[in-house]
Amino acid sequence: MGDFIHKNLALYKERPAVGNAYRQIVVRGQYEVRIFEGDVVQTDPHFIANNPDAEVFFHSSLAAAFADADREYRESVKAGWIPYVP
Repeated sequence: MGDFIHKNLALYKERPAVGNAYRQIVVRGQYEVRIFEGDVVQTDPHFIANNPDAEVFFHSSLAAAFADADREYRESVKAGWIPYVP
């Protein structure tokens, strides 16, 4: 289950004054939530899952990882990020 991607969420900012234009949140493998920001959207969720620059949060269950990813997503939207739908 190590590299299996359970959930992949992407957001963007139309015109970021500073920082990155895309924020992606991935739930993978053994209950990890990984968050990566970049200048382009990554269409391969394994890129985020394996990127050493991603923030990583470990959880004791898949349900806890899903809840954390959903919370991060909602907080990102509140902070001005827009859901990205390709």
